[in-house]
Amino acid sequence: MDELDRKIEEALSAEDRALMEHFGEQGLLGQFGSLFSGKLAWLTAITVIAGFGMFILGVYAAWNFINAPDISGMLRWGGVAWFGFISLMMIKIWSWMRMETNRILREVKRLELQIARMKA
Repeated sequence: MDELDRKIEEALSAEDRALMEHFGEQGLLGQFGSLFSGKLAWLTAITVIAGFGMFILGVYAAWNFINAPDISGMLRWGGVAWFGFISLMMIKIWSWMRMETNRILREVKRLELQIARMKA
């Protein structure tokens, strides 16, 4: 915690501190778990299943690439492996972007709460 955070925390009342602790920052697993709540939870479930499928496809294709008897087989299996791993990477990037969006929205809501409590 830096000095600015410490000064802000000192300025809060005990009730505000307890409320801020409840809505505090989440760890990586907490952020990932929060993707499974809200309006897009179904889409997250589908992307996790699709990502697992792409990983299995990529590993299977890479294994066949290694054991391919000729160059044309290696090119085909290499292309399938590339597709599987690139698809998995795109799904992971999408998930990380959603996690970052949720983190920013949580901070905005915390600020809204602080402003609303100042007015009350």
